[in-house]
Amino acid sequence: MIFNAYAEPNEGLLGITVKSGGHIFAPEGRRISRPAGREDWLLFYVAKGSEHFTLEKEIDAPEGSFLLFRPFEPQIHVQKESKTAEFYYIHFEAPPAFAPLGLKSSTVYETSPSSTIRDLFESCISELQLKQPFYEKICAAKLLELLGLLARRAVSMQTPHSRYAGQIADIIQLMNREFDKDRDLAEYAALCNVSKFHFLRIFKEITGSSPMEYRDKLRLEHAKELLSEESIPVGEVASRVGYLSPSYFCDVFKKKIGVSPREYRKKFQR
Repeated sequence: MIFNAYAEPNEGLLGITVKSGGHIFAPEGRRISRPAGREDWLLFYVAKGSEHFTLEKEIDAPEGSFLLFRPFEPQIHVQKESKTAEFYYIHFEAPPAFAPLGLKSSTVYETSPSSTIRDLFESCISELQLKQPFYEKICAAKLLELLGLLARRAVSMQTPHSRYAGQIADIIQLMNREFDKDRDLAEYAALCNVSKFHFLRIFKEITGSSPMEYRDKLRLEHAKELLSEESIPVGEVASRVGYLSPSYFCDVFKKKIGVSPREYRKKFQR
């Protein structure tokens, strides 16, 4: 089963035009054989399961992997798993000198699965289906964002604990959204399917700080904004950024920022 969409003839953005995109549910044995490739670029993402590619050698692309194919490069691959796999793709045109952030074509890049990447593909497909004003520009922008995020994830896989880099990135996004929620270390670790001691170690090695230190930094940045922009009581500021105890909030704020919340507000107002 394939859910796909196509663009009308249009001009994209910066010479890049998205021609089509789709979400494929592939049963065992589904095969693509294009020995001469296509006339456009292809971005292919393995969202679930795996796909077997014939490149310079036979190679499996596991869940979270992606590939780029230049125009007229051979595209030969097959789904070998017994269960249904899921793929996303985008066909696009680009200028002759297009260099996709140092990514090589016909190369399997392994990254950890990401809901952010899936959502971007879905958003681009939706734009192609609805065809609202300026959708072609938005699709090209989303494609560039996809390439940037995928390239970043591919680079991060080369760092220490690379297999966890994508999961730590997802935890950081969660912290940014829910900085005021009091999740403990065990909850964050469970989201990565590792022990809390292992999670603590890999988080610190990747970010340079512990999970709670990182979250405290986010909370204090939001607290500084509230103190400088609003006249709400300090106790309410503490509550909004996730501290149940105003006195503890004041202690942490002074230790990290160098002045108390009230002194910070007075200094900013002056």
